[in-house]
Amino acid sequence: MARTYRKSRPKKRQDPVGIDDTTGHTQNRLRHLETVIEQLNERVKAAEHHGARLQSQLQQQEATPIDSTSLSALATSDHGDTDFVNDSPVLMSLPPLEDVLPIVKVFLHTFNTALPLFHANSLLYLIHHFYKVRLPQRDPVVWAAINVVLALAYRSDLVGSRNTNLSVEYLNKADSVLSAVVLGDTHLLNIQVLVGMVFLLQASPDLTHSLVLIATTIRLAHKIGLHDRTASACLDAVDARQRACVFWMAYILDKDLSMRSKQPSIQLDDDVDLDLPSPGIAEYQIKKVGVADIGIDPGVFTTADGNVEMNYFVTRIQLAVIEGGVYDYLYSTRSRNRSAEERSQALKSIFRALETWKASIPLEFDAPMAPKTISPTMLQFLAVLHSTSLACTTLLNQANVWNTLWMSSIWKYATEGITPVLPFQWEATVDQARHLAVLIGALPVQNRWNFW
Repeated sequence: MARTYRKSRPKKRQDPVGIDDTTGHTQNRLRHLETVIEQLNERVKAAEHHGARLQSQLQQQEATPIDSTSLSALATSDHGDTDFVNDSPVLMSLPPLEDVLPIVKVFLHTFNTALPLFHANSLLYLIHHFYKVRLPQRDPVVWAAINVVLALAYRSDLVGSRNTNLSVEYLNKADSVLSAVVLGDTHLLNIQVLVGMVFLLQASPDLTHSLVLIATTIRLAHKIGLHDRTASACLDAVDARQRACVFWMAYILDKDLSMRSKQPSIQLDDDVDLDLPSPGIAEYQIKKVGVADIGIDPGVFTTADGNVEMNYFVTRIQLAVIEGGVYDYLYSTRSRNRSAEERSQALKSIFRALETWKASIPLEFDAPMAPKTISPTMLQFLAVLHSTSLACTTLLNQANVWNTLWMSSIWKYATEGITPVLPFQWEATVDQARHLAVLIGALPVQNRWNFW
């Protein structure tokens, strides 16, 4: 369903009448205005084909005192490729539509099939409508969404280009209007933009940005009730389904970043009142606007011969639940306060859940078999799945002070010279790592370090 569009209008400045005219306030105001002028000058240099018009506007600003009225008039005028978001000039440029659409179509048939971030028809409608709207009326949130899609396509190496700098460039464009995405009216598209940005940022060695952004994402998702089925009760099935998919993607990121950073997740499992997604071919038919009229099951992978299916999206959600359990067992404050017996029971519970999850994966989608049975474009998604599973296995089976058997064997080695026993399930963990190495070796060379 198409999203309601909002005109991007500059913030109304407070009337200077009645403001305490202290020296400090005046200096702060002047510094802010000087910053605006500097940013305008930079945009003049960037937008050469509109340089003459912008230059005359800037000269007019220099000749007269700049106040909120004159800045507002400048922001709402027709000034080429420059738009204003929160009083800051933003170059809302994009490649030509004929260059963007093929990339978007590949994204919808690959990344978005595995992880249904967008409803195909809605996204394509947004893009076509965006290109028809004049720059001053363009929605910065829609612009950010298009840039996130392009960044994800290039980051996932879906368009045959090894230039990862393009992904960074598009991500930076989306980040330039982050305040409009976060602080403006909250709609589903705002959450989709943020989820896409977290996907792009989570591969960074420093998780700080991702952690801050996922916290914001979850809070805004709560604001519009994505975690609660009652908030979608009056919507049609397609819209309700898309809201649920976006929430579960945020959930996956939240639990994964929590385990990796050893910090609590934002979303409490007890506060989630949603069913797991199920396939719905008719809901995701990609129609019109030049995309092939074929059925797409969101989140469902099929072997090359078409004989075996696996719901990849649901499998990722189930693994995210287990990641939350791993954090709770290893790193939570509650875990540190448990008795040895309680810790042992918690370990057995989460270990059984992980083993049950592994057993649910069809043989054709196991790490050593997948390169022979799965489309090469989907292998990197399975690499993420199996590497995350290995991370959980390693953390649960690592040698630590709570493993009484391991500690006893270490003591015997120190006092009696007896070779210590290996941690529980150590051989199985090594085998799983070897299987993952086979899968990673089947990825294209440029993707062996570039999957997430």
